[in-house]
Amino acid sequence: MDFWNVHILPRLSAVEVIEWFTFAVNILVYLFSKNIASRYGAIQEEARMNSRLRILHGFNLIVFITFILSVAIHSTRFPAEQISQTCLTLLCAYLVTNLAEVLLLKRYGKATPVMGFTRRVETATSRTLELLAHFIILVGAVVVLVNVWGLTSSLQTTGVLGFLALLVFITKDYWMRDFLSGILLISSERIERGDVIAIPAEDVLGIVLDIRARQTHVRDLVHGHDMMLPNAFLLTHRVDLYKQNTGGPFKDYVDFKIAYGTPVTTVHDFLQAVHQQAATAGEGMDANQDTHIALKENGDHAARWRLGYVLNTPEKLLAVRDAVNLAAYELQEKFGLDISTPTTHRVESRSGNLASTSSSVERTKSPDKS
Repeated sequence: MDFWNVHILPRLSAVEVIEWFTFAVNILVYLFSKNIASRYGAIQEEARMNSRLRILHGFNLIVFITFILSVAIHSTRFPAEQISQTCLTLLCAYLVTNLAEVLLLKRYGKATPVMGFTRRVETATSRTLELLAHFIILVGAVVVLVNVWGLTSSLQTTGVLGFLALLVFITKDYWMRDFLSGILLISSERIERGDVIAIPAEDVLGIVLDIRARQTHVRDLVHGHDMMLPNAFLLTHRVDLYKQNTGGPFKDYVDFKIAYGTPVTTVHDFLQAVHQQAATAGEGMDANQDTHIALKENGDHAARWRLGYVLNTPEKLLAVRDAVNLAAYELQEKFGLDISTPTTHRVESRSGNLASTSSSVERTKSPDKS
């Protein structure tokens, strides 16, 4: 009891009011941290929620350690008050930033289905206002921190602002291009959350999950893993957009190489049956739309026929291609076809003439990422 009265109580009484206030706010944030982190996150964004939760807990730990040190050290040389005010400023700035994003996304965003869930996604207006809010909050936090640490005179004599401007200029090549590219991507509204895109340069076929400040979050539809692509990369490379547009519904196709000698009516009946079976087998293909069958090329070994169809959901592109190929494999015997690779055999007769023959059928796929 004497130890408490002699050592602990005097040090607790010496703690500044601002430190008690910061500690109280820290306790409240810690108790409600999970609710705060989850309120901003959208459906199936557990990773981002956990990231915010770790940041909040990091602030909680720093504030708690600072409070313990201010009680334990009890020295005028230890800037406990400034550290507490700094932590409180950063914590408030972080919370206000997330709150601004929530309100702007709710007010100016739009609902878009992504991977089976409806999410609020950014628009050009919400993104622009979000960047403006971030800038205002950042400037406000810097002004508060300058006053907390008493650097107002140093700014005039040592040129701290000049140093910060130089730092931004030196690091601009690392973040500026991708940051501005992100603004252009969102403002153009050509690539949005939920869009299926193909990037031939990287052999990627995926769905856009999020467009962030510097990177775009894409989920590979073939392997199922997530990847982060720099925003500038999407502006400087070819990107194919598999989405509905004013030009009509989204179409896809599968090519088949069928040997010469097969009747045209047999080919048409075969491909029509493939289309019907594939449309019945799974989701993604619009069975109400007529199929398009055309002879695209008369090759050296076989004729290349194309089966075109309409997709309801572009993210099912690979599944529909697989269903078409499976239907072709299962129906080959019914129509007297043989799915095999055509080869041309050159036979020289005794008179020196050459004769060519080819096998019956070859099945090929349209450009695929599988």
